[in-house]
Order: sequence, then C-alpha cells, then structure tokens
Amino acid sequence: MKKLILMLACAFSVSAMAETYTTYKPIPEITTGYANSVVQYNPGEGASGIGVVTENILGAPDDPNTGSNAPFKFLSLGKGGNVIVEMGVALQADGTSAKELYVFESRTYETFDVYISNDQTSWTKLAVSGSAIQDGAGSWVGFNLDGQVPVGQSYRYVRIVDTGNQGSALAGTYGSDIDAVISTAALPSQASYKYIDTDSRNGKVYDLYQNVGTGAIGVKIIDKDNKVTYIPFSTDGSLDAVALSLQGDFNCDDEKDINVLATRKADSVN
Repeated sequence: MKKLILMLACAFSVSAMAETYTTYKPIPEITTGYANSVVQYNPGEGASGIGVVTENILGAPDDPNTGSNAPFKFLSLGKGGNVIVEMGVALQADGTSAKELYVFESRTYETFDVYISNDQTSWTKLAVSGSAIQDGAGSWVGFNLDGQVPVGQSYRYVRIVDTGNQGSALAGTYGSDIDAVISTAALPSQASYKYIDTDSRNGKVYDLYQNVGTGAIGVKIIDKDNKVTYIPFSTDGSLDAVALSLQGDFNCDDEKDINVLATRKADSVN
C-alpha cells in the first residue's frame, strides 16, 4: 500500500508566492528557493563594515532601496570581489524558456558575472537571459540554464563576481550590492497540468495540480478578482497528488493553511 504524505502550506509559503518583490520589477516565474548559506566570501576593495554582513544575501530580496539611513540588507562585493552561495533548491535546466536563476542587486546597478557549479571545482559562466535595470531602485538579472548546461544536471552553488569596479557614496559598499539569489520555475500555465482536487475558502478557489511531464505538485489559487497565484509543493516526480483541503489558521503569517495529501511513489510496494 502506498503511504500518504500530508504537506502543509505554511512549510513552503516563504518561497512560494513571491513573484513580485517590493521596489523591484516583477519576475515572470514563480520562486522555488533562495540562497541559504554563504560558502565563501572574498570582498574586494571598498567592501567593509555595513557592506560585509554575509547573511544579508540570504533569503528573499528585502532591501528597501531607499536612503542612506535605511537598513542595509545587501552584501557588497567590493571592487573585483566575489561570493559563493549554496542554494536551498538545486538549479536545473527545465526544457522551457523560463529563467531558473535570478540575482537581485540593490539600489544602483553595477555589473557582475554569474557562475554555477555542482562541486565548487568546475564552474560554468552563465549568459544573461533577461534583466530589469532600475537606476537607484534595485535591479535583477535572470538566467535560463537551457542550452547552457546539460539537461538533468543539478547545480547547488552560485558564484557572483563583481566586474564593475565601481565606488560608492556609502562607505563600505563598493562594487555590486547583492540583495538575494533565487531559484525559480516556469508558471504552470507554460506546461501541461492535470487538476486533481479543488476546495474553496473565503471567496478563493484552490486547485490541486500535477505537471504531467515533471510530476511536480502545486496549488493554483484564484481570488475574488480572478487574480491567479501558484504555490509549488514539490519540484520532481517523486509524489502523486491525491487530495486537497483547507483548514483553520495555524499562525502561518495569517495565511490560511492548505493541506495537500500525496503518496510517495517509492513506497508503492509493501
């Protein structure tokens, strides 16, 4: 008998519904994860003090991009400096035109190169697939791995190298000021999906879906104004979706809890 797995939305929502980040232009994909640790940091000239707090590059983009007195939530590379981060979700080419990796830079855009690796020994430099540059208001650069790396290969590490060699009016923040590194996936509308179950609560409709190609599971949410958002629950084909239900609030930042019932394919034979 297959074992049933209950997955709660509150365990995933931090990285799920973040298609737009404050002060940055929206990205066309859904977020699946963030940089979760700094493996190595080699600050270049002019990076010090407020600019070298390594945890500022982790998690979601959150620098306010305003004023010299505002909190600084970015990591400055310094002139020619670099950083290596480990991603919470491994990067893979997905066979679509979607970008699987984004690097967000706070405030004024300063150029940098991006490399990925699965062993921190062999690195692949990525060509930029798209960007949204804003003067003084934060920018992002996106990378589609398809055509740049082998299909099926996973990449856990990202290296960012400052190439602009620029100074700054803010002491300690020379070079690129990296706010966040995020992994993404194509919106479900770009692929072939089957819908397994549905539920509703407070005027919103929740549809449990599974990608027929990759097996990825998620929930499509349609609100009262027909705005659609997506919450991914899995990114591979290891699970089969079974059912969906809405429960009460369990302090998930005021989000209603979504219960997804699934079976683990590996447990199909008892």
